[in-house]
Amino acid sequence: MATCPSLEAVPRAIGDGNLSVSIANALGERIIRGEVAPQTRLLEVQLARDMGVSRGPLREALRVLEKRRLVRILPRRGALVTKMGPDDVHCLYEVVTPLYQTLTRGVAHRWSPENLPGLYTVVEQMVACAGRGDVEGYYEHNFAFAHACAPIVGNSLLEELLLDLEPGLRRVLYRSREQRARAVNQHLAIMRRMMRDVMDREAERAAAAIAELAALEAKLAAASFEVGD
Repeated sequence: MATCPSLEAVPRAIGDGNLSVSIANALGERIIRGEVAPQTRLLEVQLARDMGVSRGPLREALRVLEKRRLVRILPRRGALVTKMGPDDVHCLYEVVTPLYQTLTRGVAHRWSPENLPGLYTVVEQMVACAGRGDVEGYYEHNFAFAHACAPIVGNSLLEELLLDLEPGLRRVLYRSREQRARAVNQHLAIMRRMMRDVMDREAERAAAAIAELAALEAKLAAASFEVGD
């Protein structure tokens, strides 16, 4: 079992609540990007020293990360970075795909002309990332696109559920970055088709494109496990 590598100090925010979120975001990002490996033991004393924080906000940050399914708290023994295997990826996409399909159907039914500039801006950024070979930027803008869609649909529960599952999806993204790099053009082609279906208010065709995207991403993730850690 590995122990946590040294981490940079976290800039102090006003109030312990904000500091806890800052700590959770900083540490969570390193877990998502694979810089802190699964099964790494996170020791409170070491983390507090390395990050320049007290143990109270750190404990709260670990609880936040546990809710994000990035760590598992061990009573009186710190925390452990959660594992992510093929079964976890399958379960994640089994749950999240219908949610994104619901989001897409909602946008197809409810978009109005004033919504379009925000959506097109994200799509343009996505295309630009693909064009210059910025693989991580391209896939990160997929999440930005979902964020831009959420206000159009206006379903706060749906938005909350998608945000709750996003850390796990981003973790899959970075796990399978090499496989996804080879599939950017294929992924973008499906995204463009989905966007056309949304603009044509073809909700079911757009939802089918989401299922196609999810199947592609899950396949790429599965391939990342085949090559091993």
